[in-house]
Amino acid sequence: MRVAGEKTQAIVLSHWSADAKNFEVKVAGVPVAASPQLRLLGVTFDRLLHFGTHCRELRRKVRPRVGQLRQMTGRSWGLREQNLRTVANGYVRGALEHAAGAWLPCASPSHVELIDIELRAAARAVTGCLLSSPPHALMAEAGLPDAQTRRQVVAARMVAMATALPDGDPLRAIAEADQHQRLTTVTGWREAGRGALSLIGARDTPIERRLNTTIPPWRPAEGVHFHLDLGPGARRDASAQTRRAAAEAHLEELPQNAVWVWSDGSAEAGVTSGGGGATVCLPSGEVQDVCVPAGAHCSSTRAELVALRAALEMVTELLPLVEPEGGEREPVVLCSDSMAALTMLSGGAAAQRSLLGIQIWTLLLELADRRRPVHLQWVPAHCGLPGNERADELAKEASALPQLDTPVDVRTITKAVARAVRTSRQRAWPLDDWYRAIWRDRVPGPIRGDNREIAVTVHQLRVGQWSGSEQYLHKIGRRPAPSCQQCRVHACPAAACLVCGDAADTPEHVLMKCWCLGGVRLIHFGNVHGDPRILQRDDVAASLVAGYLAHKSPLATPGLRPGRRE
Repeated sequence: MRVAGEKTQAIVLSHWSADAKNFEVKVAGVPVAASPQLRLLGVTFDRLLHFGTHCRELRRKVRPRVGQLRQMTGRSWGLREQNLRTVANGYVRGALEHAAGAWLPCASPSHVELIDIELRAAARAVTGCLLSSPPHALMAEAGLPDAQTRRQVVAARMVAMATALPDGDPLRAIAEADQHQRLTTVTGWREAGRGALSLIGARDTPIERRLNTTIPPWRPAEGVHFHLDLGPGARRDASAQTRRAAAEAHLEELPQNAVWVWSDGSAEAGVTSGGGGATVCLPSGEVQDVCVPAGAHCSSTRAELVALRAALEMVTELLPLVEPEGGEREPVVLCSDSMAALTMLSGGAAAQRSLLGIQIWTLLLELADRRRPVHLQWVPAHCGLPGNERADELAKEASALPQLDTPVDVRTITKAVARAVRTSRQRAWPLDDWYRAIWRDRVPGPIRGDNREIAVTVHQLRVGQWSGSEQYLHKIGRRPAPSCQQCRVHACPAAACLVCGDAADTPEHVLMKCWCLGGVRLIHFGNVHGDPRILQRDDVAASLVAGYLAHKSPLATPGLRPGRRE
């Protein structure tokens, strides 16, 4: 290999600028001098690793993308909000987070703020909110995490991915090392990631090994069958008796003289203390139960997959390797109430992208190679099927088992950190904040429906800055009064609500106190002054907005301005 000295770059990482003076090294006979910046794979490094130049370049790159996002919507027209969120996360945030694991944990707060400025611009395009909207409410309403939040998440993901590498890998050695910092003002991905993992108590949690090999697509799998459709009788809105009858009708069509396996997974709140349980019924009448922990941080789907793996391992151990004399080998019928887990597995052995999925398919193919057909059947949960109820009890027992030594996969640990960081930042919201009174610890989703104007108004009222408010318009000088040209005082007569005139038409007054919406609030809240958390429902917020706008319109109140009547 010939090294191109003319294309080589050099940089000196030091607090002292004198260290970089007169620095020169020869590469393939070509002198290479130290430069203040170095660009590598789309990331610009600087001498102090503050990444200010890189953040400024990213901002120049993303600004046209934010402008294109604005062209997709307006106040009264545009794409559905779900589509706007997809474009903002993929087209805008995706460009900002290129190789973020390498530079974002190291970037200084002032430079991270440059990234947040563009993210807030994208959030305003998605929601239609005003420039003066509180940043925390704006980003939450748009469904966009800020760069400070992503900084901790990508660092934790980087540490987890490095720890999942094989022993002896250089990146894993760096992640596990305790190295003294040479640049005291820089926090790298290792330190930031460890701090983020400590938020969820997972600093010493073992990480599941990274998937290195997959099952080739030409591997035959004729003996593995998936049955995921039970017909309309198994829908969630059907009664338990109807769902049970539909399941029993399909179960009768499967081989009865078989090894019947019922598995289930459990996770507290769907995110922690996972456990898997299974019961195996052999043709001889023997019944075996198994309980396995799934991890301190675990999704419900992963707990279901852990239960499936444990059940298949038990079946493989119990069934003989040789064909019994004078009879055929019994098939295996495995029933699970996890549509997500079975759907993921039904994609085929070659489609699995997790170590757990590969392990399950390896066991399925091993049974198929023994000429034992395997039928994986989805059944509805909590409808009274005895096998499913027993597996559910075992899964709950398994979730109480010790979890510290159970490996957790990278995706699960990353999501756990993201939830913890988001919760921490939500708890830091001002205690008297209007937006906090609405959402508390929940996260808003996109507003459904095609009426963009109503959606924008709902967003603005939720975040506390409404462009249709008399108080806001007077504050910015658009509604001057003879006695007051412009002020921020809510008691100013120019800021009074046009409908009732009792107080300034702040979002809280409009949605929760104005007497014109007393009847609507009585219907939705049960009284005329309800809990602001009801505004989490899009339909309730939209009906309140529509009602207030109808009362405020000139047709509803022609020429009347309470507090200023002639």
